[in-house]
Amino acid sequence: MAETIKTITDRGQFEEIFKKFFAGREVFIKTKSGDLFIQFLGYHDENVAFRIPRVKNVPDTIVVLTRLGDNTIYASMKLIDKNQDTFTFLPVKFQIITEIRKEERTSVGEEDGKNVLFINNIISESMMQTSLDSNEKKVSLVKDRINEELKGKFERIKVVFMNETRIDVRMKHFMESWTPIFISDRNSNPSDVKKKDFNFYISEIYARDYKLSSQKEFISEVSVPFVYKNAVPYGYVQVNNTKPMDENHLTVIKRLAIMINEYFIKDSLFKPAAEKFIVTDMSSKGLGIVFKDRRLLRFFMKDSRVIIEMALPDANKVIMGVNVRNTIFHESGVIKVGLEIATIDALSEVNYEEFLQANR
Repeated sequence: MAETIKTITDRGQFEEIFKKFFAGREVFIKTKSGDLFIQFLGYHDENVAFRIPRVKNVPDTIVVLTRLGDNTIYASMKLIDKNQDTFTFLPVKFQIITEIRKEERTSVGEEDGKNVLFINNIISESMMQTSLDSNEKKVSLVKDRINEELKGKFERIKVVFMNETRIDVRMKHFMESWTPIFISDRNSNPSDVKKKDFNFYISEIYARDYKLSSQKEFISEVSVPFVYKNAVPYGYVQVNNTKPMDENHLTVIKRLAIMINEYFIKDSLFKPAAEKFIVTDMSSKGLGIVFKDRRLLRFFMKDSRVIIEMALPDANKVIMGVNVRNTIFHESGVIKVGLEIATIDALSEVNYEEFLQANR
């Protein structure tokens, strides 16, 4: 979280800011695909010029950024002129965000190739969606099996997978938090411990599920996600009753979700990519990878979740779920992607931290 955010609109300070933070440093332009490396050329008469390679046009308003120590500096600018790959802008404002990094980063793959590390066996959200789409018949059979298993035990049964909808409120919840939804009785007052979750359910889930909220007779719910390799939620099973439910009902659905997940793993429904990627740096919070083929960006959509594996030099293996946080395009054609660790099992965490400590 940012320690301080300072906004500067005083044009009298602009030239000093460009000289201090942008001259001779790596500067990037924010794009939909990621951060594109550009070159600061100079500041004159309240205008600033940048060289932006391999780009024909830019939006009328852009944001460029650079970093110095704990500071990330964002400059908002309006396009004035263009001459081949040189673009001239009118700076509007700066935001200087100071954030103290709490972890050290370890560079790898730089000495005689001895510590070159790769990530492989990648499974991304988009790959999982494609697998579910291409195995529609198999997924349909799983849904039938779930309904048969729960029929007579619950009055309303629903099974949803991530490829079926992009606006499902429960799927959105499970992508952000794997916490099962358990509402014993919607008409009774929850305990103080459960009040926060209850209020969240009423306002963010129930109120937005127009079909369920129109059926007032249903007063209880259990919804549990399917989570692949403890990293990526890819669906859920939901049950509702007209009578209150208890912890036993929650346990039944949890066990069923685990069984379905194990079935998909055993059946190899989600097949990993064959490509592997060089790791450039690592920290306790995440890692950076590089590659040149732009087609491989399909694995690393911004803010998506990806499952990765990494074989360490001591033959230990690390499996983790990561969030794609940033993408930087260098003029050389190299693409760097920053990955933030979201989930990691206990053994992988020990192996990962031991490697970091040994290479600091």
